[in-house]
Amino acid sequence: MRYFVYNHHDFWQYPMGGSSLLEADVVFMWSDWPFAKEIAKLHLLGKKVVIYEHGFGSMFDYELNDREPIADGYIVLGKESKNSLIRAGVDPSRILITGNPIHDDIKKTKHTGKKALFVPLHWCRDLRTYNQSVYEQLKNAYPEYEWTVKLTDKTGKLFAERTWYNDVDSNILEDIKERLPEYDIVFTPRASTFESFARLMGIPVYIVDKKASYKALGEPEEVPVDNTYLEIGEKIPKEKPIDMDRYIKRPSVKLDLILDWVKTL
Repeated sequence: MRYFVYNHHDFWQYPMGGSSLLEADVVFMWSDWPFAKEIAKLHLLGKKVVIYEHGFGSMFDYELNDREPIADGYIVLGKESKNSLIRAGVDPSRILITGNPIHDDIKKTKHTGKKALFVPLHWCRDLRTYNQSVYEQLKNAYPEYEWTVKLTDKTGKLFAERTWYNDVDSNILEDIKERLPEYDIVFTPRASTFESFARLMGIPVYIVDKKASYKALGEPEEVPVDNTYLEIGEKIPKEKPIDMDRYIKRPSVKLDLILDWVKTL
């Protein structure tokens, strides 16, 4: 089967294939609802469209934020994403749990040191003032830690003694896998893809804005995960365990299985 991929921040971790868009039988995309007109044209050309989960929890968008699922099929990281799509009205036969090869070789290790990582919020608008304020509060409340701030081109710059920077379109996932094990604890206002890597590695993750004070009316809802919340200034509690196997299948399935499933759509 010939296929074409719209890659998004390197989340497509299978071979890219060698077909052009016009030659392809199926087009793998990272989302459908923002591209309804384009997908309608692809359907007119007789092509199937399959959406892959382009970040931790991205498939919850349909259920939580009332998006219309218009693709032919959806390949997802784990059971929780599939269940969310079903609640959003997608037929189970149109959903395949695949995992993602990027997660297959991640090992869980012990982290007992004092190297803390603050992960600012990457949101649908500029939150640099908010992120800077949260970082300053954390640094002042927990001076026993050696602090680093994780920045990307999406978060913008923050003032910090130590930073770790990535452009999201420049092999960011491999860099996360390589460098994240250096840290012992992660603090962030909101759990995201980055924190899913930390949890798979056994690094404690603390969410420091339970009320989501950054969010304005009408902005996206959060993925329902059993997070460990921290009120800045209180004693850091033991992290609550999260069964990541519910969210991310490992090992991931092979591409041949995916292409065989696409033929059934």
